[in-house]
Amino acid sequence: MLISRTTRRILALSLLSVIGCHRRGATPSAVASLPEPARAMRGPTDANIAAILLAANNTDISYARLAPSRAQSAEVKQFAERMLVDHTGVNRLVNDVITRIGLTPEDNTTSLDFRDESSAKRDILRELEGRAFDTTYIANEISYHTKLLAAIDNVLLPSVRSADLRQVLTSVRPAVAAHLTHAQQVRASLGLR
Repeated sequence: MLISRTTRRILALSLLSVIGCHRRGATPSAVASLPEPARAMRGPTDANIAAILLAANNTDISYARLAPSRAQSAEVKQFAERMLVDHTGVNRLVNDVITRIGLTPEDNTTSLDFRDESSAKRDILRELEGRAFDTTYIANEISYHTKLLAAIDNVLLPSVRSADLRQVLTSVRPAVAAHLTHAQQVRASLGLR
């Protein structure tokens, strides 16, 4: 059963007092027994980070798969192909690392939010063709890569514990920044701001 984003936030707020107890000296086992929203307040675990990375990449893959049949612009089609190749490659890299270190991805609010947003955006993109698809897709790619870059910088890198997973994040970050720049260039080529 999926819990709505609003319900998860309400649960998180109601658990602030429990977290306060942890900060005043509760044991790690007590924190591990907390519901996921309370643990999320401490930052993601490596298992959460792996799930976030996989969900984020699957999100962009799902967008890119729509472009060949819906996009009009050759630049948009090429960009989508690049996203498909690059994000599929990152998923392989993440899966190789988690297999090697024996880590099982654990869904969390952020990974579930990526999936929820992905589904809603895909529904919108499926209804569009031609220039309408091109402009909406590129605007979405700029927003998506901006959010992913911020998540890497502000949440994932500061929280990761595994050296192998940190290496993945560190190596992926420049590609995400390059994707954002590329998407902005495609937007400009379409005559958009």
